[in-house]
Amino acid sequence: MPHVVLEDVNLYFQRTGLGRAVVLIHHLAGSTRSWKYVYPVITDEYMTVTYDLRGHGLSSIPPHDYLIEDHVDDLKNLLDYLQVSDPILIGHSIGSLIAMGYALRYPVRGLVLLGAIYKAPDPMNYMKYVSIVANFGMEALAYYRRNMGEFSKLLTENPRAWNDLLEVYRMSNPRGYINTVMGLLKAKDHSELLSEIDTNTLVIYGSEDRLKQNKDIFLAGLRKADYHEIPGAGHFLNIEAPEQLLETMKPFIDHVSR
Repeated sequence: MPHVVLEDVNLYFQRTGLGRAVVLIHHLAGSTRSWKYVYPVITDEYMTVTYDLRGHGLSSIPPHDYLIEDHVDDLKNLLDYLQVSDPILIGHSIGSLIAMGYALRYPVRGLVLLGAIYKAPDPMNYMKYVSIVANFGMEALAYYRRNMGEFSKLLTENPRAWNDLLEVYRMSNPRGYINTVMGLLKAKDHSELLSEIDTNTLVIYGSEDRLKQNKDIFLAGLRKADYHEIPGAGHFLNIEAPEQLLETMKPFIDHVSR
């Protein structure tokens, strides 16, 4: 299995295909498996890079909080190892913060932000999540969030989609999840920095995603942004509606790769 050893972490990654690099950055409690319906299609025409964030999937679990800046450094070091420059970055949820952090420091060809956030989330909910994970594990967190109505019907009422989410949650190590959350809660507010991102950006939300309210911040702050909404979908577009997601992203990727 391909890994790259960095200063304090061993990152698992997958690289397939040829051409312009498209890098997929997964959500909290995700992994390379989060993109299993997406990357095979993109790989037909592009080099596709997926990787497990530190503390996730098959990557190692450093024993401290993971700041967004740590994740950005990991991504830069991975791409240097792969000799990739000017990538197209696709970031989902926490991955959107990592993608923006990278774009603020290094050249990119384009950005796709899925279910995007621009600052640290409300700590009240996330400290509850941390408590559940510490005491009962990752699968318990998935069922808690389902019972609290935090997921869309497109996710919870589709056995295939629900089992896909459980699969990636089960792959997440509780300690890695907790370290990631504690670092995420220290994330800076990017709303005043969005205007510094001078690249074409596609912002996508599901119509049922509670984070959709962030779209106004992104559209007001980003200089070159387009917006698309996928009807009926919630936060996990890559699992709930992968075909519609690809239909939305592919023309944008083709355009910015020229």
